[in-house]
This record gives sequence, structure tokens and C-alpha cells, in this order.
Amino acid sequence: MMKVDRRIQNALVSVDPSSKRPAWHGAPTAIGLLRGVKVDVAVWRPHPDASNVREIALHVAFWENSVANRLTDGSIRLGIPKRMTSWPVREDQVDPDRWREDVRLLKSCHAYLVGAVTEFDPSLLDSPLGTKSKRPAIEYIHGVGEHSLYHAAQIKMLKAFARRALASTPGG
Repeated sequence: MMKVDRRIQNALVSVDPSSKRPAWHGAPTAIGLLRGVKVDVAVWRPHPDASNVREIALHVAFWENSVANRLTDGSIRLGIPKRMTSWPVREDQVDPDRWREDVRLLKSCHAYLVGAVTEFDPSLLDSPLGTKSKRPAIEYIHGVGEHSLYHAAQIKMLKAFARRALASTPGG
């Protein structure tokens, strides 16, 4: 078995904490937080201008896919209709099958990112990632992990608010 570079191992803790590689903060991942989330909770929004769980999940998928593309020199496009860069078109009603597909898309993008980090050449971690960037690869890797964690906290809060709001409505 090939030994994984220590910096790659640390990067994997950032983008994919697990029981084998726990993050110090102990927080769940966006994917973990989506387990069991029904479509009514996924599309609920606390205010007409606020994002919902579904939009945040697709936004996380967009950036995890984007960074994985940079790491692999790939060009996988997600085909998510966007209202602005990296944010999906707002939809207040989505059927359960579509929501399951959205969750699968996030899982797929996350697996792509984990694979890209795992296979990344450690000697290139401090090199700029692409011709248009001055940032080194390691910043992109940790940055996307921080980004996903930030949005995981939003998902956690929105789930709690949605469940409370939906439970207090007639028929909820």
C-alpha cells in the first residue's frame, strides 16, 4: 500500500472528514446533514430573499466540482441552471425525485473532489492551480473544505427552522 503524503492526508481531513479522519471541529458534513431531509424542508425558505437547503446543497456541489476540475484539469459541467455564478435558479417547488437527484449530484461532486485530492501530486501543492490563478493548489483544497463547512452550518440551521415552521402550519 502506498503511503499518502501528510499534506494530502490533512487536506482530506479538510474536505472529507470521517470517523477515520475526524476533523477537530467535529461538525457534520453537508452530505451528512442532508440524510433524511424531505423535499418540503429542502425547499422551505425563512424569507423570500433567502436561500433554501436545496440551493445551498447545489451551490456546494458547484464549488466542489469546480475545485475538482481545477485539480484534475477536468471539465465536468453540472448542467445546473444558474441565476448567478455558482447559485442555482430559485425553485420553491421540486418533486421528491428531483430532490433525490440533487442529493446524488452533491454526493457525486464530493466523491470527485475526494478522488482529485487523493490523487493530486503532493509536489504541486504549493504551485498555482491553473494559468489564471496565483493561488496554490493547497489553498483551493482547504478553501473548498472551509466553504462546504460554512454552508453545512447554514443547512443545519435551516433544517431546524424549516422543521419547526412546517410543524406549526396546519397539516404540517
